[in-house]
Formats: sequence, structure tokens, C-alpha cells
Amino acid sequence: MKQSAGRKFVTILIAVIICFFAVFPFVWMISVSFKPANEVYTIPSLLPKAPTLNGYKTMLTPSGAFSFTTWLRNSVIVSLTTTLFSLIIATLGAYGISRFRFRGRKVLSYIILTTQVIPGALVIVPLYVIMGKFNLLDNLFGLILAYTTFTIPFCTWMMKGYFDTISLSIDEAAMVDGANRFQVFTRIALPLSLPGLAATTIFAFISGWNEYIFASVLLRSYSNWTLPIGIASFQGQYDTNWGTLMAGAVMITVPVVIIFWLLQKHLVAGMTAGAVKG
Repeated sequence: MKQSAGRKFVTILIAVIICFFAVFPFVWMISVSFKPANEVYTIPSLLPKAPTLNGYKTMLTPSGAFSFTTWLRNSVIVSLTTTLFSLIIATLGAYGISRFRFRGRKVLSYIILTTQVIPGALVIVPLYVIMGKFNLLDNLFGLILAYTTFTIPFCTWMMKGYFDTISLSIDEAAMVDGANRFQVFTRIALPLSLPGLAATTIFAFISGWNEYIFASVLLRSYSNWTLPIGIASFQGQYDTNWGTLMAGAVMITVPVVIIFWLLQKHLVAGMTAGAVKG
């Protein structure tokens, strides 16, 4: 009994330590966003001594080519379009791999999985050259294509794992009743896979919302920048307005946290079900 209680205590202690290291950066980010510039460079304190909204005002006030609302619009367009393209292609591909038996099916599945171990930085140069050939540099559609290229394999693999958990007998029963394959997909498979679809949607959206490297390489004009590039531009070579920078970081984080909180049950269910089968 004592040994069991000791193990429980150690488990809880480890969980608390992990949560502390996970949550503290966000708490510190919020704290710094409310600090005036002169307080940021003094002995650090968790709570601001003279709270101010100047960082948020500076971030939200357009200044020349720098416009938070423009960056927000671009990020929303890129993230939502990337998510939409990825879900349409990935769900169709995943359903086909899960339900149809054809030569090379397993090989195709492993190829899709293998693409996830390739670092994105490895393909930046060839991707830049390809986008240049098609006049898609400094273009939001070009960035969407780049993001979709990397999100489709992951979304396909995740949805395939979820479709594999749905019994084939359900499809067969529907087809006996007169439903065609497309009707089975849209009216049975998709509704049953909503938790997995929600989890996949979150990952696809976050991938486009937070991505920085590809956007910084493929986009040049201030008017085409997304939020990660725009906020990073407030970090200067010799001086950085940390209050403004952290205010921008808070504003870019809040939407993702809200979406994650609202769909967390679906996210956990989707990840668990998608991992049942390979």
C-alpha cells in the first residue's frame, strides 16, 4: 500500500513538473506582453508592476506597410484553404487505401508514412525553384500549395487509421440496400469518422497557422506576409520591442488555444482511433 502511494506521488510530481515546463512559457509570454519597455529589461518579475496595453496598441495600429489585420487576413486565407484542400484530398485517398484492395496498397501506405520523416528544410531550395518556374513566388496560392504538399500525407495517414476502425460490414450492408460507393463514403464513412476528421482538421489548420520557414522564403511583399513573419519582423538586429512582440505572440496563440479547447475531446478520440491500425 505504501509502495503504491509512493508511486502515485512520484507520478503526480512528474506530471506537475512537466505541466509547469509546458505552461510557464505561455504565462511568461502573457506577462511580458503587458509590461512597459523599461520594465522588460529590469530584474524579471512574473507579474507586471505597471501593466500597459501599449504592446497590443502598437501591434494593432497600422504603420506604413506593417499591418496586423492584413497579416491576419492572409493567415486565415492560407490556413483555411490549406485545411480544406488537405481534408478533401486526404479523406478521399485514405478511404480508397482503407477500403480497396489493389496491388501496391501497402507500399503506397509506407511511402506516405515515409514522407513524414523528411525534414521540410531539405526541400526548400527545390520548392523555391519550382515555385519560381510557375511564377508562384510571393503569392499566397503558391504558399497554400507548399503547405498542402506537406499536410496531405499526414492527414491521409491519420484518416486511413480511422477508416480502418470502421467495420467493412457497415459498407457492405449499405451497398446491399442500394447505396453506391460515393453515398457510402459521404453518408456513412464520413459521419462515423467525425472525431478523426476533427483531429485532422486541427492539425492541418495549426500547420498552416504557425508555419514560418516556408512563408519567409516564398513571400517577399509586406502585404503578403502571414502572422508568423509579421510578428517576427518586430525583432530587430540591435533592439527588440519585447512587449509588442509578445503581444503579437499572444494574439496569434489565442485562436489556436480556443479551437483546441473546443475540440479537445474529438482530438483525443481521433488520435487514439487513428493509432489502432497501421
